[in-house]
Amino acid sequence: MCLLFRSGSKRVGQKRRRTVLVGAKKAKQFLFIGILCVVAFWLGLYAFGTRRPSIPPSRAAGGGENPGQVGLKEINLVQTREGVKLWELKAEAVEYREAEHLVAFKKVTLTYYPKGGQAITLVGNRGNLDTRSKNISIEGEVVVSHPEGYELKVPYLYYRDDLKEISTEGEISFRGPSLSLEGLGMTMNLDSQKLWIRKNVKMTLYPGIVKTG
Repeated sequence: MCLLFRSGSKRVGQKRRRTVLVGAKKAKQFLFIGILCVVAFWLGLYAFGTRRPSIPPSRAAGGGENPGQVGLKEINLVQTREGVKLWELKAEAVEYREAEHLVAFKKVTLTYYPKGGQAITLVGNRGNLDTRSKNISIEGEVVVSHPEGYELKVPYLYYRDDLKEISTEGEISFRGPSLSLEGLGMTMNLDSQKLWIRKNVKMTLYPGIVKTG
């Protein structure tokens, strides 16, 4: 990943370099947790697709009467472990199309609760899960945010299960309390935790905010 830093000075000293490294590390940590949020979202949709719940008539989504289709106008899925909430998934509409091996959603909000940390929220307009390949796409104003002021915006995200990779070809915009990051195209591998921003990368630091310890 090639980064262009706007430091406000032609010469960046050793202390500023440490600030850059700390800021970049914080950005990467947030991005990785945000990606885990996407994977948790996939797990929620996959759970919906495999459970194939019975639906009261008053909550059946349009088109759900077709054979092999199950739909809900509103869902709220919660994953817990030993009484601790891991994530919560809310959507205005979710539809399971058995013949197409597809779970489709509209207007989703996922809240992910990392151990020992504050909740991270993902919002997307629409997306699809292929229940065979377990690949997922989310598009339409995808935003991942954190209460401490971190926010990632992308036009869409694509998760490929066989490679354990999240990617986007569009413009990315990351904002945090101490820095901002922009670029075109991003790939993150969940196993190696390596992040690549492909081109047009810019990182802007806000001096005096990042603590170098």
